[in-house]
Amino acid sequence: MIFYQCSQCKRRWQYPLAECPYCLISLDKMPEGAVKVCGAAKVNIPTLFHPNTPYNVLVLKDDAGNCWGHKSEKEYQIGAEFAVDKNNDSGAVAVWRVKYDQKEAIGKALDLIGGINIGADAKIVVLPALEKASHSYFRDNTSPEFLAAALELLLEKGAKIENIAVAQQSFGDLPVGAMAQKSGLLAVCQKFGIAPMDLAAGEFVKTGQFEISQTILGADIVINLVMEKMGRASACENIFFVLKKENYEAQAYLSSKADIAAALAPLLENMIVVGEAEFVPRSNKLAVFLGLALASKSAANSDRIFNEIAQSFKLPEIIKNISLENIPLVGRTIKEVQYQAEIF
Repeated sequence: MIFYQCSQCKRRWQYPLAECPYCLISLDKMPEGAVKVCGAAKVNIPTLFHPNTPYNVLVLKDDAGNCWGHKSEKEYQIGAEFAVDKNNDSGAVAVWRVKYDQKEAIGKALDLIGGINIGADAKIVVLPALEKASHSYFRDNTSPEFLAAALELLLEKGAKIENIAVAQQSFGDLPVGAMAQKSGLLAVCQKFGIAPMDLAAGEFVKTGQFEISQTILGADIVINLVMEKMGRASACENIFFVLKKENYEAQAYLSSKADIAAALAPLLENMIVVGEAEFVPRSNKLAVFLGLALASKSAANSDRIFNEIAQSFKLPEIIKNISLENIPLVGRTIKEVQYQAEIF
């Protein structure tokens, strides 16, 4: 857990204020240290948002004396060391709670699957979900807040703004620029000084049965910044937009989406999925709070884990045959964060 401290009055906060309300100066991020369990209780009574019982509520304390609560499926003794294991497996999925700070949650989720190595000259393409010309509160597209948090994290890790591109294209009649403007993503790009890119206007390279954007293939890192949706394989579907429109339509006529996703995944080894799942749309289009961020190198595994957490009424064709037992899960377990979001 990240804490912030004022260098003058030494007051601390668990959320990222712009400045200390007492001293009116910027806050410093406190270094993370060893964490121990200083309190524990077992809960046996289910609630709407915590239906899986029993579970353990822990009070954790770090070296600096900061304390916070943590829900855990695993039982701990008071005084025990607390640590979250990492997993560098290519199929691993990290699930983490968003507590006040989306950037912290994205960074933690990425760190749990091995992190991302950003060199000074690394070329990075961010591929947000951009499906409709709708306001951000409908959660049809990646939210402006999540895009901004991801860009801030990349800059913190050493990326240069001139080496970051935010790219997408439209497979429909509506121009991608109109969707970017209405969704608020264009304003975020302008704030960071990034010129958004229409992949359809660029070159495509023939790779096997696919015609893939040269911008995507030429990048060192591609961030599939997807808005997770219940009953959808959102991360897999967002990858289809790296293809030339006519090529995708031809593939969709001849094959299923599951076959396209499976054949395309090995060609995009430079892609990392970062899933937005704080406020997510249900099948009735209304957004519900789930409070999560996900990260994985596997789009299909990420979608499968998300739909299991949200207990979606129907699994999409792309991921329905993926077994949960074969997916390494890190950060939070499914039972710790699961509830039937569709019915609320």
